[in-house]
Amino acid sequence: MTEYYEEIDPSKRKALMPDDEFVRELYDDRYSDHERKGRKDIDWWLWRCICLQILYGRGNFFRYFRDKEVVKIIDELRMNDTEHREILYNEYRNVCRRYLSTCRSGNYASRFMGFRQASDEEKIIKACSDVWQMSEGIASSAGKPQEMRLWIEAFRDELFAYDDICREEYERLREENLR
Repeated sequence: MTEYYEEIDPSKRKALMPDDEFVRELYDDRYSDHERKGRKDIDWWLWRCICLQILYGRGNFFRYFRDKEVVKIIDELRMNDTEHREILYNEYRNVCRRYLSTCRSGNYASRFMGFRQASDEEKIIKACSDVWQMSEGIASSAGKPQEMRLWIEAFRDELFAYDDICREEYERLREENLR
């Protein structure tokens, strides 16, 4: 089952899928066309974690609508499921791993309309910020840290495995945003 959770490519994951009804159900939910636009192998959960990052930046005037959307995403990603914690934890880590796999690309974290490429360290620091915002940041901002606890733990653990810089940067972001 470890191979299944380490793989980020949807078609390869499908080939490695264990014989478990709940895992199959998660796979079908995660890689389905929720908007019914005829697209194939869309990672809906990856899109929803990006939505959480976007929602982190919303607040004040739009707080009610933001918090309502966060609750919807919590339900969609089954964060309230206490029966399948280990499976969900591994699936959440896989979502984060898939996101982080895009963070080393050439244009990630670039500045000045792409004319200034980011260094490897700048990319890692930006990835830390992104992951913090789509997990602990939005959970804290929306007042949902308990409901999102497993999500936060999985994303934090995957981030810490990503690079040695991440632990210190994550703690800096946490401290900075607690003020």
